[in-house]
Amino acid sequence: EIEESDINLIKKEAQLSDLEGKNYDGIIMATGAVPAVPLIKGLKKFYWTEFLEDSQLPKDKKVVVVGGGLIGLEVASKLVDANNSVVIVEMLDEIARGMEMIEKAMTVKKLKAKNVEIFINHKVVEINDKKVTIESEDGIIEIDNVDDIVIATGMNSYIPFEYIGDIPVYSIGDAKKVGKAQEAIHDAYELAIGL
Repeated sequence: EIEESDINLIKKEAQLSDLEGKNYDGIIMATGAVPAVPLIKGLKKFYWTEFLEDSQLPKDKKVVVVGGGLIGLEVASKLVDANNSVVIVEMLDEIARGMEMIEKAMTVKKLKAKNVEIFINHKVVEINDKKVTIESEDGIIEIDNVDDIVIATGMNSYIPFEYIGDIPVYSIGDAKKVGKAQEAIHDAYELAIGL
């Protein structure tokens, strides 16, 4: 539909220099979100949701998933399907908080049947080569022979720039607040009506 309109579509990532000094009525940021990466000593190489794509999925590896929310459990579920040994580390006192009850029960049952180790009330404090150190009020545990780390600790809005001279800047979707696709569509609709 956009090809049939008078909208000038530029297919590249906008740089500040592309926008400054132009006579735009407004700029809409629909730039999405990026992973919220916790500060962990020694964390250099990690994966994010790339593991949800079959082409990136490791096989027969030991993988630590940092974050036991919806995405963390979804990633862990895919990993065990590829015969990986999986450890989930969650800071909160429960995994999959906010996940639909039946889906959560089925996913947890599957993970337990595949011998996934789940640590709640723990946080990753250090990564040293193939060793991951986690900590709780009860002490420290070292997880050895780890091949891969997946970070599933949430998302942060990605806003590459907020001010462009006198041009109003509007953020929508995950760039405004990380949420669901329906909320992003609603944001865009409301903004379009108001312009």
